[in-house]
Amino acid sequence: MRFNSLKQYQDYFSSLIQKERAAEMDFHLNEIMVLSGKQREQKGRAILLLNGNDSGTGIGGSSLVKFVRGEGLPDNQISIGDIVIVSKEKPTGKEEQGTVVEKTARSITVAYSQSPPFIVFGRNLRLDLFSNDITFQRMLEAVHKLEFLPNHHELLLGKVDFLQDEVNAKKTEISVANLNQSQEAAIRKAIESKEVFLIHGPPGTGKTTTLSHLIQLLSEQGNKILVSAASNTAVDNILEKLTKLGLPCIRIGNPARMDSSLSFLSLDVQLQDHPDYQQANGLWNKIQIQKKEQQEFVPASGQNRRGLSDEKIIQLASSKKNYRGIPSPKLRKMAQWIKVQRAINKNFEEANKLQMKAVEDILSQTPIICATNSTAGSGLLKDFLFDVVCVDEATQATEPECLIPLLKGKKWVLAGDHHQLPPTVVSKDAEALKLSLFERLKTFLPEEKSSLLSIQYRMHKNIMKFSNETFYGNQLKAHPSVAGHTLADLPGYEPFISLEQGLNQLLKPEIAVLFYNCANGVEAKLPDSYSYYNKVELEKVQQITDALLASRLFPEDIGIISPYEQQIIRLKSMLAGYQVEIKTIDGFQGKEKEVIIISLVRSNQEGNIGFLRDYRRLNVALTRAKRKLIIVGNLTTLQADPLYTWLIENISLVDSI
Repeated sequence: MRFNSLKQYQDYFSSLIQKERAAEMDFHLNEIMVLSGKQREQKGRAILLLNGNDSGTGIGGSSLVKFVRGEGLPDNQISIGDIVIVSKEKPTGKEEQGTVVEKTARSITVAYSQSPPFIVFGRNLRLDLFSNDITFQRMLEAVHKLEFLPNHHELLLGKVDFLQDEVNAKKTEISVANLNQSQEAAIRKAIESKEVFLIHGPPGTGKTTTLSHLIQLLSEQGNKILVSAASNTAVDNILEKLTKLGLPCIRIGNPARMDSSLSFLSLDVQLQDHPDYQQANGLWNKIQIQKKEQQEFVPASGQNRRGLSDEKIIQLASSKKNYRGIPSPKLRKMAQWIKVQRAINKNFEEANKLQMKAVEDILSQTPIICATNSTAGSGLLKDFLFDVVCVDEATQATEPECLIPLLKGKKWVLAGDHHQLPPTVVSKDAEALKLSLFERLKTFLPEEKSSLLSIQYRMHKNIMKFSNETFYGNQLKAHPSVAGHTLADLPGYEPFISLEQGLNQLLKPEIAVLFYNCANGVEAKLPDSYSYYNKVELEKVQQITDALLASRLFPEDIGIISPYEQQIIRLKSMLAGYQVEIKTIDGFQGKEKEVIIISLVRSNQEGNIGFLRDYRRLNVALTRAKRKLIIVGNLTTLQADPLYTWLIENISLVDSI
């Protein structure tokens, strides 16, 4: 939790970053080496039998390649924004990386920042999900930069006595329309804090809304603000709220990874209208013409040059004489190549200057800049220092990742909830990274340096009850608008009447939380997998979903979640065409639905519940539903754990459907 010296801090985190970096790369490379392309395709991390076609130019001048499979793409985990590599046969991991920008039922389009390798325009290609090393490089750089940025050393080491005077400072009143008292208190305290402040936002309490209003007030005070988050989705969420408040913002990062409705705020898009950037574009186009012209001459490189300098080649060409076996016509063509190359270099340098001038002009004039934590470490922000850095979803980022944006700011505001899922860490040797900076600071900062948002606007009070008592010390209250809301309040809802009394019980709108005891389920897993599935639970979830849809709920009102990826894969296959959202618990963090069905999967005589014992994951699962939560699991297996026993004993139980 605390460190004795900066060197100890740097050594500790550098070691963890390197371990995680190695594990991340090894995971993909090992799987690529060990599994066949077909096996990796079955896991959803590769797509085979693709044909590549030139698809023109994308935003920011990127080269687009569309990969098509006539009979349609198989089910896969590859999404817009992911880093991928393309190969003819088995990849090596050294292939040029591209970013997925579009995906349809039959095609996947990839953007390359430079001209793509020729191989991508072939047939029968393989596309693999890969990892990106840039974030690890930026984390290491941030940790090493600390010694040159002494402002926050004491805070990071855990020596916080210097904050006590600030805690006792005079308080000011703040009133913001449409915010509750706990949200206003968090904003007031955050504005008063000079060094750091934590906004603790449990599910449904309006954490991002509160943060956006805080940013508005900070901006009105004349502050330059950097807003970041671990994922592109989280950045887009707060960017949307800031835009609705009418705040001037710029979003930096690959436009392909942004919500398309917000792309007009992308730096790449804003640049298109800047006169310096337009002039730079003219030079880039000129360079392309010059490169084609240059192909008519002989490259002055390698063996062609034979140790001759550029000046010597030009001098010899003008003499029109052969030299050391190099014919005079070849010397003249080499000299022409050099002259064109010099013109290219000059235009390239000028275009770069103009482009950076346009970028700096836009970024310096915009008071609020938004980016992912990793992108905040790009060269675009190298020379920028911010009055305030706000990190949303700070508990989903490792401490070194948070440092990337934070080191650019004089004052830090972190928002998150350490009782929900921690950062994702692949390496068992680097699991200490799961302790986020937010959670670590929470343990030793003075009480006035953090604030709990206590009113939630999502869940029926009975859905909230277990998490409130278990994780939040009964400090949460359900807002009157949601405390008693049920499915019966939704237009058109009419419970489907079944011959199965248990199913009728599950559908009763007045019962907000139910547990269905799937006693005859059997857990199973594939030979090469650590992930479980349960066929009986699959059938029961389908039966419950059919009944909910027959009760005139819209598919978008229903979410189905499970801790296990293998169960999710089978649910997606079984319910293909249902148009209900089906994801792992991890994939559903930050989302909500009117009804949530949870399939817990584990069913054994030993009472082994595996990583269901990660109670933070349980907290996320139980807090996604607004009006009804249906939990499907094996009562006997789950009761081996006292927390699950307490949960099940305090909600309605259905034994058969």
